[in-house]
Amino acid sequence: MAITINQQDIPAQELALDHDNVQELVSSGSIRSLDDYLIWISQYCDGHLIDAQLYQHQDKWRYDLQFKLKQGHVVNLQLDAANGIQDSLTQLPSECTKHETVTR
Repeated sequence: MAITINQQDIPAQELALDHDNVQELVSSGSIRSLDDYLIWISQYCDGHLIDAQLYQHQDKWRYDLQFKLKQGHVVNLQLDAANGIQDSLTQLPSECTKHETVTR
């Protein structure tokens, strides 16, 4: 999964998709659902989603997310919408770390 903190290469023409179009892309396997990514991100970042956009740029789909962390920071994440979730954590903000699930 490609993740970047700053927004780069935002398309000049934003492709506005309604919910049905996005669902069709998910159902056809062209992209992963936003929920999949939010579940994955929630394992690392305490906070909530402020905004999400789906863009198509040069035949590739990308989610641009704005996420507000519990510490108050707002971060922008760009996620490749088609590649699926991998263990590429190097570009997550330093405030985002794997949550411990072990009871002490």
